[in-house]
Amino acid sequence: MGKQKIRKDTLNQLKSLEEERRLQYNEDLLHQLMQTTEWHEAECIAITLSRPPELDTQLVIEAAWQVGKQVVIPYSGKNRLLSFFIYEPTTELELSSYGLLEPKNRLNPINKSDIDLIIVPGLAYASEGYRVGFGGGFYDRYLADYGGRTISLLYPFQLNRIVEDVVEPFDIAVEKLLIAAE
Repeated sequence: MGKQKIRKDTLNQLKSLEEERRLQYNEDLLHQLMQTTEWHEAECIAITLSRPPELDTQLVIEAAWQVGKQVVIPYSGKNRLLSFFIYEPTTELELSSYGLLEPKNRLNPINKSDIDLIIVPGLAYASEGYRVGFGGGFYDRYLADYGGRTISLLYPFQLNRIVEDVVEPFDIAVEKLLIAAE
């Protein structure tokens, strides 16, 4: 099974997940995240603005704001390179060509070294932290020389042993996987 098939199958599982279960998973993952050393030590957290049927990242963003953390969100630029920008409730957003909400004002990117924790998105994961993302390689490129901490938040079915079979040399593992309780 290749990465495209893994993506398709996982997206179908995400789409068919009952809303009540999704909310339960989201709450559990937020609780788990807030218990980690990485969360407590981070002053600046990078995270995407999710879209259905993905995990709701707005919960994480609001929790970060409540405790005074700076939140930064990605912009997917030319050559499949990410840059991150401060995100606040008043930040103007625009829809990217990938269908993601991104910052409209991109004048002051955040230095990579100023980001303490990245919540790395993905669709399916191997237990070692390797992931199948959405297919652009944006995060693998960004993480290649990133020195901070990385965590991914998973629904139980997103942990998939088949991912181990499709790991490529340029794939970068996430340091910690938090998996919602069944």
